[in-house]
This record gives sequence, structure tokens and C-alpha cells, in this order.
Amino acid sequence: MYQKIVAVVLAVTSFFLGIKYNIKKPADLTDGGIRVHYAEAQCNYMDIYLPQKIGEKQDVVLAVHGGAWMSGDQTMFTKYAKKAAKLGYVGVTVDYSKTLNKATAQTMVDEIHTAIGVLKEVLAARGIRPDKLLLFSHSAGSHLALLYAYTHHADCPIPIGFLAALSSPADLRLEKDGKTSIEKWRSTLLTCLTGENITDRTIDTPEGRAAVAAINPIDHVTPDVPPTLLAHGNADNVVPYENSVNLKEKLLANGVPCELLTFEGQPHFLSRAPQKMQDELLEKMLEWAKRYM
Repeated sequence: MYQKIVAVVLAVTSFFLGIKYNIKKPADLTDGGIRVHYAEAQCNYMDIYLPQKIGEKQDVVLAVHGGAWMSGDQTMFTKYAKKAAKLGYVGVTVDYSKTLNKATAQTMVDEIHTAIGVLKEVLAARGIRPDKLLLFSHSAGSHLALLYAYTHHADCPIPIGFLAALSSPADLRLEKDGKTSIEKWRSTLLTCLTGENITDRTIDTPEGRAAVAAINPIDHVTPDVPPTLLAHGNADNVVPYENSVNLKEKLLANGVPCELLTFEGQPHFLSRAPQKMQDELLEKMLEWAKRYM
């Protein structure tokens, strides 16, 4: 059954429209970064960029890339890690196993947890004491970052200051009008991410509900989860904008600091939005960094 589902995913070229990233083979870095193979899987690499000036306590920005849980690598977010280093943070990008290799969402979350632990050790070996962690993410990466932070906020090796999650699939159950990519392929996606056979019939059984809830960020919101800054285009045809709207409402209802920056008229890939909108997001992130890091 699983192999059949994976074959379907591979055949559906329209799944998550707009994804054009290639999986890049890890290579030695020539731009000053440090590449670390943090776990056993071939893709388990993270790239680390250090700021010119290291403080006694050093904050870290960890960027988690998207790619529909089935493509991409850590180099997709290299520019953000380098930008973080220029701003005085340790900038890190991380790759993780994909659904095409039978990895579930829990596998991916476990790998992110391992990566942060290894990152702390690598920095310690260089005399760097990480203080707070900012998780920066987009799309599928935001799903993983939210799920990780909301389930590991108490035992993360580096305390999480806050999250900045873009175009987030925060509620994989959400149904809007059935026209977005994530809605069209919901059963296939949920089957891959949970490792269970999720269909339109089984999704509302007790077993189906439990399996989906386990990997659904919005179902893990409690008053203790980290502050969450959201950004989402309200013309997103991949992940419905309502994902972020509903997550914001639930976070605020639980007393968790949350803001949602709406990219008016913008689709899924916010890196293509007008520079003014991107600058607003960066300013807001720096404002939050002063508050929570």
C-alpha cells in the first residue's frame, strides 16, 4: 500500500504547485560555512554560519526548508543563515529525511531534535554557548518547526525563544474549498506523514483522528508553547491562509503571544513577494528577537 502511495505522489507533478527545487548533493562548503553530518541518513546535514563577533551567550537562528516533505535540502535556506550570521546570530540550515524515503513526520521531527543536540555540541567544542533558538521556516518546514516546538519545547537542547513560521500547514485537517494543493492530496499526504492508511473514510475513525492529531501542530497548542510569529499570503493556492488564521486564534486563546503578518494578495512563496512586505517581516522578526531572545 505504501509503495503505491509513494508512486502516486511521484506521478502527481502538480502536487504543491510551484516547487522547482532540486535535491542538491552535499558538498564541501567554500563560503565559510561548517557542514555537519548530524545523523545516519544520507540527507542528515546541517550547515552552520558563525557571526564575526561571538558573544558569551550566543543566540541561534535555525532555518527549516520546505519542499512538500519530499524534496529540497538545507542549501535552499543558505541565504537566510548567512543573513542571520551578518546580524550577529549563529545561522543554521538543516535537512531531514523525506516521505519518498518512507520518513514520517515523526521521523523528521526526531531528526530535527537530534540536529539541535549535535549543533549544541559542535558550538560547545568551539567555545560557543548557545542561549536561545529562533526557528525560522516555510511551508512543509513550518509544519515541522511548529510540530517540533509544540511537542519539544520542554526538552529542546537549546531553549526556543520563538518561531517565525511562513505559509504554515498548521492544520492538516482543514478543509476550505478543496482547491488548494494540500486539500486535493490530503489523504495521500496524511498517509505518508503518519505512516497509517488515511482515507476519506478512515480519517474520522478514532484511529484516524489519533494518527492525524499526533502530527497536526494546531492539536498540540497549550499555554506553554513558544511565542509564534506567522506570515501567510492570503492568495495562497497551496496551503490555505486559514491555517495561520486558525492557529493564531488558538494560540491567543491559550495566552500564547502570536502575530500574523498577512501578505496581501500574495501566493505561497513569500520570497517572491514585494520587497516592502519582506522588509516588514524582517523588522517584525528583529522586534520579536529583542523581546523573546
